[in-house]
Amino acid sequence: MKEKITLAPGVEGLAVCHSSPTVGLKYPHHHEELELNLVLSGKAAYLFGTERIPLVAGSMIWLFPKQEHMLIDGSHDLSMWILVFKPGFVEHYTRERERRILRSPDPGAIFCRQLDPSTVDAFNHIYQSAATGKDDLELTNTALAYALVASWQAFQLSREPISRTDVHPAVARAVRLISEAEEAIPLTKLARAAGLSAPRLSRLFKKQTGISLTAFRQRKFLERFLRIYRTGARYSMIEAALLAGFGSYPQFHRVFRHHMGRSPAEYARIARGDGV
Repeated sequence: MKEKITLAPGVEGLAVCHSSPTVGLKYPHHHEELELNLVLSGKAAYLFGTERIPLVAGSMIWLFPKQEHMLIDGSHDLSMWILVFKPGFVEHYTRERERRILRSPDPGAIFCRQLDPSTVDAFNHIYQSAATGKDDLELTNTALAYALVASWQAFQLSREPISRTDVHPAVARAVRLISEAEEAIPLTKLARAAGLSAPRLSRLFKKQTGISLTAFRQRKFLERFLRIYRTGARYSMIEAALLAGFGSYPQFHRVFRHHMGRSPAEYARIARGDGV
């Protein structure tokens, strides 16, 4: 699915630091902008078709315009920078031959390497300068340009690749079905659509993605709950949890606390502005 990224007028890209287990778009997508991610803490994993790329603190990954990708897991302490750059901006700053590959819609490979802690700390400060926003367009665009060029140089200097694994097409299909569904899909129906028995799909899913099928479905229920509950006071918390796919409030409470690091009641108080 092609996703449209909305950028402020005059800004040539975006730099934002997310600190949440629900970082990013949770369905397979791509966009016309070049994207760069740098993980500061925690862990996560990207799925590119049938290839899984694990990310840990220090992982830098480049996502090209035609590379459909999806973040399939994120720990409760996940914190990562997400930068995007407009195509024309990328072209302007990649005239040198060693940087021209960044113009490619799809270079035919996944570019992900591990940076040392001191380099990660340096780029954390660089990216902060690029996150100033529309209040200072010249500073923002200059910082984005430096972030683009310096990040690629650091990536090239790093020789530590990230391990990766292939996943069964049925597992990849199950991920897509769960992520794109507007409501919970029963496990038996999901397995049938993926082309495997429920027990075999569950075993393969856990082995190849690093997260159990049950946990992944619950993560999607949580993301769906957050979308429903944030729409306003139309639903109570328990109503939103049941609509999202949870079978009971105790199940919802357990999953919410595990992934969000606080109880649903604490989250509701913060959302209302009542403080922690």
